[in-house]
Amino acid sequence: MNKMSESLEKLQNRILSDAKHKADETIKESQAKSQQILEEARQRAQREFEEIIAKASVEAESIRRSILSSKVRVNRLRILEEKNRIVEDIIHGVEDQLSSISKSEQFEETAQRFVTEAVKAVDTDQPVVRIGFRGVSKKNLDGVSRVLPKGGKLVIDEKPMILKAESSSTTPSSLASRDSTTNS
Repeated sequence: MNKMSESLEKLQNRILSDAKHKADETIKESQAKSQQILEEARQRAQREFEEIIAKASVEAESIRRSILSSKVRVNRLRILEEKNRIVEDIIHGVEDQLSSISKSEQFEETAQRFVTEAVKAVDTDQPVVRIGFRGVSKKNLDGVSRVLPKGGKLVIDEKPMILKAESSSTTPSSLASRDSTTNS
């Protein structure tokens, strides 16, 4: 029985050895597969990380440009406001100077010359000439009415003309031209 017991023990050892060998192989395969899965997961995570960083970088650049554009717009608006303030100051200064001119002795003669030039430039039979100076009355401009052709009209505004920055020109000839075209 000893032989049988030895055979049985050998068989048992062999079965255990085969089982241990299979278990070791299974463990090695599992470890290799888990290593492969882990490596693939790392690579996928790295790719996703790089995509997220790239998208964030693009978004950050877009936001930076938007902020920069807003600052540029604000600065341009400030410059424009300052230019408008300067233009308004100049206009007020010119209005004051023109008002003082209307009180001078040469005013009527100069106004007649400007009106004559404007009427010639417009070349119309019925021009409407608007003159606006503070403190000027029809009595101050009798000579101006005489240089107008028959059918011409002299309009005296109580207030000075309001000039706007978007106006292209406000010379006496352009004013006469503008008025003659609106009344035609």
